Amino acid sequence: MNGKYLADTSVIVDLLRLGEVVPIPKEAEILICAIVLGELWCANLSTTSRADCTVGKIFSQYQVLQTNLEVVRFYAQIKSELKRQGKMIPENDLWIAAFAKAYEVPLLTTDLHFKSVEEVIDVIYITP
Repeated sequence: MNGKYLADTSVIVDLLRLGEVVPIPKEAEILICAIVLGELWCANLSTTSRADCTVGKIFSQYQVLQTNLEVVRFYAQIKSELKRQGKMIPENDLWIAAFAKAYEVPLLTTDLHFKSVEEVIDVIYITP
């Protein structure tokens, strides 16, 4: 493992709210993806200035992974397999799982529904 971890929205929210109290792996380099930024922006739309501030803070603190053909391919594979198994998870979380798979990094999350994709990606559950 290279010390890099993709953080789900739930983890980023906890980091923003609680700071260093969140038990992430020591020396972890936290990555986020465009889907997480979109979810954060949407959650803060009550005031545009708050959304701008939140997303600006995230951009300055974490590397943002971009979508590419490999992410799209893994999204389709994961969604197809989960649908076949009758174990669907929220759409944005399918994309987040695809980013983890494409970039070959473990996913940090507090969301237990990612158990449906544990055979595809390495999922690390944390509790703030």
